[in-house]
Amino acid sequence: MGEAITRREPAPPTARRLRRWVRRQRAERAPSLSLENVYLLLLTVAIAVAMFGPGVGSAMWPATGAAPPDRLVVLVLLGAGAVGLMLLLRQTGPLVLGRGELTWLLPAPVPRRGLLLPALVRALTVGAVIGALLALVGAARLAVRPVAGSALAAWLALGTAVGALLALLAVTAQRRPGYARMLDVALPALLVALGATVLLARVRPLPALPGVAAPPLPLTLGALLVVAGLTALAVRDLARLPDVRLHEPSLTVGTYLDAAYAVEPSFLADLRERRYWRRRALRSRPLRPRFGRLVPLQQDLLVLRRRGWRLGWLAVATPLPALLSAGADWMPATALVLGAVTTAGVTLDALRRDAAHPALLRLLGLTGRRAVAIRLVVPTVLATAWSGLAVAVLGLLGDLPPGPWWALGLAFGPTAAMMAVRRAQAGRIDHSLPLVVTPMGAFSPGPVLWLFNGTDVLLFATPTVVALLGPVQPGWAWVAAQAACAVLAVLAYLRFGTDGRRPRV
Repeated sequence: MGEAITRREPAPPTARRLRRWVRRQRAERAPSLSLENVYLLLLTVAIAVAMFGPGVGSAMWPATGAAPPDRLVVLVLLGAGAVGLMLLLRQTGPLVLGRGELTWLLPAPVPRRGLLLPALVRALTVGAVIGALLALVGAARLAVRPVAGSALAAWLALGTAVGALLALLAVTAQRRPGYARMLDVALPALLVALGATVLLARVRPLPALPGVAAPPLPLTLGALLVVAGLTALAVRDLARLPDVRLHEPSLTVGTYLDAAYAVEPSFLADLRERRYWRRRALRSRPLRPRFGRLVPLQQDLLVLRRRGWRLGWLAVATPLPALLSAGADWMPATALVLGAVTTAGVTLDALRRDAAHPALLRLLGLTGRRAVAIRLVVPTVLATAWSGLAVAVLGLLGDLPPGPWWALGLAFGPTAAMMAVRRAQAGRIDHSLPLVVTPMGAFSPGPVLWLFNGTDVLLFATPTVVALLGPVQPGWAWVAAQAACAVLAVLAYLRFGTDGRRPRV
């Protein structure tokens, strides 16, 4: 009987070797970066710096620091920026893999730690860079002038450490669903509390803070040591990260990249809708048959009921135009338009679906005009309520002249709903349009037309926009003019912008 031959199992390849092999194969088939691409990239960066560099630089580092009564507000706004960074990291993973790695390398016997280490480095880099930018903004406003180089380095080091800590907290939340649920509730609540504090500063001065030269050295060193220790723990725990925690954020970020590469923002609307409803366990509810053709309205009301949380957050955001009234004159008007259009769009996913697949309209025997008129009811009510409340708060706290601002906001609501309906019917970008040749090169007009689709409705909001930009003291004649413009916009669109014979929207 011969001696049994024992064979050693080959060791699995490391993720680094696999990535290097994939990059080499891709480079052999088609070079990913040509000299033309490098030239275009450098030219784009140079033009962007020349156009926006001076303005961004003066905004980041103004000539003088913040006044003592305003330093606490600056501190609160920096906290809001940190919360925004945390929300951004939570929405994008932060640990994500490319589609190829997700499909082929994640199920393979590849060491998990080596596979996820680049993703962890990316998350830490994003957190550190944004944290350093926030620290730079804080130093420009809170530090005693002139700021020495060592003091600025201490500010940047502290901001980098705080940003990295937030990234590590987001990584922990991705691995542990309990932490994720807690953060998803606490972060928006904290953001609302910070916004309310800034709003309070408009009516009652907050305590003045003294200027500081630099953050305390023990605090900075302690933060850096904590980051180093937690990073080591995070690298150790990468091997235990479940696959299910990687799939959804990776697919979400992949869709974002697809939308950016294809210049097709409609991908984002579809992704957002599917992601929202996938997380919810729904039970079917029968519609009332006696209302017949009002089934779309019943559907909108049902969707509105199931999106109560979103309505709550939008209601909390009504003071946003008043918060921005301390900035440029155009910011409150812009916030009012964007907020009202966003509120009106809560139930308009159904209209977007009707535009792409009109099967429901055919079954109900509805023409495009009737369908748009029915779908317009709920957005009009929502936009009217939001804009009325927002303009009322703006009139009380925004240093505006006295007048019936609340009524002007109510009259503005239908116009915002009309704009949201136009945006929902936009569909995908038309890339088949002929190129427009300019002295700086040719470009496709499809993305520009899609971006500004619906903004022509703002012509019917002229009384409200002029009153906010002036500002002028509006009377009831302004309110009547705005109401007449809103009614004219809705009737004109239903008469000339919709199909009155076929089920097509």
